[in-house]
Amino acid sequence: MDAPLVDDVTLLLLNPESGRPLTDATRLTAVLPGAVLMDLALRERLESDPSRWGGAKLRVRDASPTGDAVLDDALQRLEGRTTHTRTAVQRLGGRRLARAVRNRMVARGVLRHEPGGFLRFARDHPDPAARKALVAQVASALDAADPAQVPPRAAALVSLLHSVGAVPRVVPDLGWSRRQATDRAKAVVEAMAQGEWAGAAVSDAVRAAQAAVVSAVVASTVVTTSS
Repeated sequence: MDAPLVDDVTLLLLNPESGRPLTDATRLTAVLPGAVLMDLALRERLESDPSRWGGAKLRVRDASPTGDAVLDDALQRLEGRTTHTRTAVQRLGGRRLARAVRNRMVARGVLRHEPGGFLRFARDHPDPAARKALVAQVASALDAADPAQVPPRAAALVSLLHSVGAVPRVVPDLGWSRRQATDRAKAVVEAMAQGEWAGAAVSDAVRAAQAAVVSAVVASTVVTTSS
């Protein structure tokens, strides 16, 4: 079984040389819970309805265990209620999620964590082979002749990276300009928005999760800028 999207996004968003994130903390705060929501949607565990206040509301359609501790915890937190996508991102995010993801990636052997200390930041070094395989998957999706034919999981990865403006940083060695990489990612995201590749209910939930990440990134950026 594929690793959860949140693990893969974490690997992709780490600089393989420095062990530091490729994006800022405000964007990471939004993209990790967004990846959890999108993963649950792809697994047909969530469904969505439009909200009168804009965006969408999510609810659990199947709360049976996924076999993944992070995803199952998210299902428990969301079960029995209808939650606006922005609220869902806030509810699932934070240090608890980041720590749980990091710890299990270390246990899987795809991440090496170096704790911070006096005048020193913590470092998280991704396994080179694991990250290289994910970068190749993203590059293949970006290079697809028809964005609508990109596999759902690869399209979801591109969407999550695009939502935090990280695509050019993840694929810097492919000979594309920053604008070209961003435009290719945008085409994949637009194809996701227009398609029904996973069935209407699942596609709607995926789109809702995608929009939630963008909304949370914008909101957190505005707050940070205003502070």
